[in-house]
Amino acid sequence: MNTLNRKLAREIFNAKGLLLAITSIIAVGVMCFVTLQSAYQNLSYAKRDYYRDSRMADFWIDLKKAPLSEIDALYRIRGVSEIESRISFNATVDLEGVVKPLNGFVLSLPDQRMPILNEIALQQGDYFSSRRANEVIINESFARAHRLYPGQRLHLLMNNRRQELIIVGTALSSEFVYVQGPGSLVPDPSTFGVFYIKRSFAEDVYDFQGAANQIIGRLAPEARDQIDPILQQAETLLDSYGVFSTTPLRLQTSNQFLSNEISGLGAMSTIVPSIFLAVAAVVLNVLLTRLARQQRVVVGTLKALGYSSGQVFWHFLKFGLVVGLIGGLIGAGFGYWGATGITRVYRHFMDFPDLDSRFYPGVMAVGMIVSLGCAGAGAFYGAYTMLRLLPAEAMRPEPPRSGGAIWLERATWFWSLLNASWRMVLRTVFRQYVRSGANVFASMMGAGLLVTGFMLSASQDYLLEFQFYRAVRSDIDLQFKEVEGRPALDEIRRLPGVDRAEPLLNVAFEFVHGPYRRKSAVTGLSPGAVLTIPRDAAGTAMPIPETGLVITRRLATLLHLQQGDQVTLIPVQGERRPCQAAVARIADSYMGLGAYAEIAFLSGLVQEEFALSGAQLLVNHRPHDMRRLYLELKQTPGIQGVTARADTIRNLEKALLENQMVSVITIIVFAGVVFFGSIVSSSMVNLAERRREVATFRALGYTPWQVGGLFFRESMLTNLLGSLLGLPVGYGLVVLTAWSYNNDLLRLPVVTPPWIWFVTLGLATIFALCAQAVVQWSIHRMDFVEGLKVKE
Repeated sequence: MNTLNRKLAREIFNAKGLLLAITSIIAVGVMCFVTLQSAYQNLSYAKRDYYRDSRMADFWIDLKKAPLSEIDALYRIRGVSEIESRISFNATVDLEGVVKPLNGFVLSLPDQRMPILNEIALQQGDYFSSRRANEVIINESFARAHRLYPGQRLHLLMNNRRQELIIVGTALSSEFVYVQGPGSLVPDPSTFGVFYIKRSFAEDVYDFQGAANQIIGRLAPEARDQIDPILQQAETLLDSYGVFSTTPLRLQTSNQFLSNEISGLGAMSTIVPSIFLAVAAVVLNVLLTRLARQQRVVVGTLKALGYSSGQVFWHFLKFGLVVGLIGGLIGAGFGYWGATGITRVYRHFMDFPDLDSRFYPGVMAVGMIVSLGCAGAGAFYGAYTMLRLLPAEAMRPEPPRSGGAIWLERATWFWSLLNASWRMVLRTVFRQYVRSGANVFASMMGAGLLVTGFMLSASQDYLLEFQFYRAVRSDIDLQFKEVEGRPALDEIRRLPGVDRAEPLLNVAFEFVHGPYRRKSAVTGLSPGAVLTIPRDAAGTAMPIPETGLVITRRLATLLHLQQGDQVTLIPVQGERRPCQAAVARIADSYMGLGAYAEIAFLSGLVQEEFALSGAQLLVNHRPHDMRRLYLELKQTPGIQGVTARADTIRNLEKALLENQMVSVITIIVFAGVVFFGSIVSSSMVNLAERRREVATFRALGYTPWQVGGLFFRESMLTNLLGSLLGLPVGYGLVVLTAWSYNNDLLRLPVVTPPWIWFVTLGLATIFALCAQAVVQWSIHRMDFVEGLKVKE
């Protein structure tokens, strides 16, 4: 080891306390990068490999009923390389020992196993046999939730008949990675399952011999960028068979949730680590600049002995690179551990046959390069200042800085109100503007991180409260198999335990406004409905007008509609006769796209006197009545789906609360690292530079607490200013996050309850007090007699 390296080792050892604070900030930044990037790669590769192996479809076409002979006409469309027909229906699941009716989705598969699109991945059991017609393969998560295994039996209400099915296997499917039931934001396998049955059995049960109601297909690679015009041509070809929807892969529900999560991880893996690494670079710059100035005479001596400016520069630069290397290694190790934990969480929400946490050398290498780069950037200025010194100049002590009046002293009325201690503090803060700016920047980033975490948590709570307690307030939602009339509503109202029943009519339309088109549904509500209430952003209820539509803001934005505009509605089913409706009001909603209308008005648009496709119920929750109600709902052929909102809310709250707790604690710890590390580093550098000044105060009779009070005021002043600046920074980050997650499925509200600002400033104060405790401890341990002997 040469002389400079030995000197470097001694300096690192002597400054180990300060370097530990800076290293921790770098380590957290690298940890966040490696964790989020590795989780991003885990999901991306799992999705890519699964879609490839299962031959994931590029589009879905749902229609009423089409002969198989007509479906082949799709091959005439240029770009369509492969199509398959299927039979799919919703069903009610009746499990032994489960009181509530459960929702299911029935999908046909070929009787004999063969290569198909969206190939299932068997987890238990086997494929269909030739022994029985009523065999079923169920999705793995539903089977696990209800402890179902091959060989057991279950019952489904299919086409108004209660069918017994024999389980032969459990499976996963690429089109149901995110298995989302009706009305739910997160998967709940205890209430919703996917059931695969033989094609021949589906044809018999649903009377679909030689026909299908769903088409899936793949496009040639060069045609995938042209999927929208291709689907328009397909819709035109199949128009006479009642096309309900055409869905490209990018809008398929499971894929959309999965893709949004992956893109969110990718964005966060850049934003969050940047905060920590930027703070570390700024704080390291302060430390290295102080070290270089402190060793001014040593540098002059080294140059006089023949060391070149490049060698001296590289010596000081290595100081920062060592910090970056250690922080990067620690962060990379913890980052891999963190990615394993996040990936394990994703396994609970997403059904992949292979989702493991892998080691990515490239991610680790980038993390180390970024760590070294930020540390090097932080050390660069301090090292560069040594290049400009000539040996003779450097060997003389640094001349004292200018001690002129600061600009605040010009405000004599204000300055006269301050005592000597506060005047000293303000002069130090404004004269050491680089160090003060670094403290303000670090506090701003720490406070911004806290605000971001708290606001995202509050946004989730508000979304839950808005959608499930204000906009929709029913206990049970029913979906009918066919459109019914008033007698069905009267029958529902007579069910046991039902206190109130309100009709619903959901009609799918293609909305057309000038060149803008979008498929969505209009929900018909009864006058004075209280179980579904459209609301504005402030939560104020919007009455349903007798004529016209109340349209959600997201749909209005996509169609460039404003209140009072006319929009053309083309029914997806039936005669598809266009009709006109005015936009009466614009409501706010954070889930899906849609519109509302008075049920009689909507019935008239589809040429019905009074129609309903479902109902919302308020029930008394008495156990005896609820058992009777669920039993009757299971046995009612016309009911296709039953959703108990209490189960949906409970599952959503459980998922959100668990994740929120972990996220909030993590954010507080990370913000604490930023606050504590930056304040301790800056204060200790300040203390080291002013050691003789502190010793003089002690010799004049100041107590350690009085001296510490000066440093505390300086740190609190910059900390408070930075924290206040961090409030709008955090708000901006949340707005950016909400914008990035703004899609047709889900929008994130931006809410700012007052407690966020107070809690953020309170935590910033607590972190500053913790850092001050370290500084105060150092002041108590200082030998002020020795400090007076220090030569400058």
